[in-house]
Amino acid sequence: MEFNPHHFQHIKLALHIAQLVIIFVAWVIEIAVFRSSADIDGRAGWYFGLCFLTIPAVIYETMTARFPRTRRFAHPYGLTAVDALFMIMWLSAFAAVASWNSAGKCGDGCKLSKTIVGLGVFIWLLFILTTIMSVYSISYYNREGYLPGLSRAPTNAQMIDPDKDAFSTAPHDDYAPVHNSEEHEIHDYSVAGESGLGEQRYDEPAPSYGGGYVPSVGEEDTGYMGYGGSQQQAGGRVHFPSARYDNI
Repeated sequence: MEFNPHHFQHIKLALHIAQLVIIFVAWVIEIAVFRSSADIDGRAGWYFGLCFLTIPAVIYETMTARFPRTRRFAHPYGLTAVDALFMIMWLSAFAAVASWNSAGKCGDGCKLSKTIVGLGVFIWLLFILTTIMSVYSISYYNREGYLPGLSRAPTNAQMIDPDKDAFSTAPHDDYAPVHNSEEHEIHDYSVAGESGLGEQRYDEPAPSYGGGYVPSVGEEDTGYMGYGGSQQQAGGRVHFPSARYDNI
């Protein structure tokens, strides 16, 4: 069965939550052992202290990758290093308590102490699984450029044109030819219109029509000239329509 990387973060989160639950149970049992007639030394104390040290490590493993503001700290090499480090530390912790039990210093709390060793083994096995997953995340990160299970955000997001459609997958240059072609079409149309008017006005005589009124392209200027404003004669000045401009 092929592993789906989209479920990577959920699976890893579930494993770390299971670690915290087992660690809490082991911590409570460890307190009960301390209240017994056991002779406490550094081996049992190391296990007890590691329960507290694991909490910030699990928070780093689970929370940094889930929020955009802290995602920059969720580097795959850092996550793998933390998992591998605590895998070794929990191996030493349950081995230390097992050695402490073998030395006969557990007193009347030996049964509870053996339970602590078993819980330490489960915690260690879970850290082996999370370490393997972190190693997989390194190869995935080197291949895809982001951690498995996270959204694929572009690294050059600040260079995206805000005028484009937010869901467009077209490159940045795809819109440039469209605008350029429109400008060329407008320019060609205005040049062709001016040249055509000039030829009819100066080179051709005004035709005479009988009957109904037929508008001529070269008719005299009116107040509204359309898109290009008032038309210009070739080589002349701009002519405005006759009006009383002193009242403006």
